[in-house]
Amino acid sequence: MIQRSSLLELKNSLHSVRLATYMDACHNDTVKALELYRWNLQLASAFQEVLSITEIVMRNAIDGALRTWNAHPDQQRRVIPHASQPPRANVLPPGPADWILGAASPLNSLMRSPRDTALRQAREARSRRPASHPRKAAPITHDDLLAQFTFGVFTKLLPTTDTTHRNYANRKLLWEQAVHHAFPHYTDDLDGEILADRVGRLHSLRNRVSHMEPLLSVNAVARHTDALKVIATVSSPTRDWCAGTSRVRTILRAYPL
Repeated sequence: MIQRSSLLELKNSLHSVRLATYMDACHNDTVKALELYRWNLQLASAFQEVLSITEIVMRNAIDGALRTWNAHPDQQRRVIPHASQPPRANVLPPGPADWILGAASPLNSLMRSPRDTALRQAREARSRRPASHPRKAAPITHDDLLAQFTFGVFTKLLPTTDTTHRNYANRKLLWEQAVHHAFPHYTDDLDGEILADRVGRLHSLRNRVSHMEPLLSVNAVARHTDALKVIATVSSPTRDWCAGTSRVRTILRAYPL
């Protein structure tokens, strides 16, 4: 049994505002609230594993599709000539398949801000490498930039149902010409909107998990299903592997209340 003084110290350490949701759910029973808080941390950790796999699978699949699309002669005619682009120190010059630094239209307008952010972060990561690092002096590559993109970047490369969105037409065109090839087993609809909705829900969950927010009101079973369905559109074996390693359902069954 936790002593009263220890309970008070725990509450102060975690802060009453952070614990408020759990205290409400447990009718102000501090011991139960702490158990629920710990369970929430375990669920968030389990979801982090699943979401990480989902993000990597989606990122690599979209990267492959956009490399192929960007390298096509029809798209290369829409790329700004490399010679006219401002020089980038310690950055490998883009080849035809490089959809980040040498993006064809309409992808170039979608990638402008994410590209600049990725370049800055890749340079910072490069500067932090120790002298013994095998790539200490290596130029920044496409893969270095790709690794800097967040889940949200890929969410915004998928179609949107918001017809008033300024990138609605570009995202629709990109889906039709390129991005749908990243999801060869996707059959729910032709316009990719159901997939985009799933990915959007997972992006929101990723943000909640990353900020250690309560997941008590999240439909965890549905979000777990969303993740597995997204992975399955790329690779069924990968989906099965992720489902087999996931701890989400086990932790859900251990709900303490």
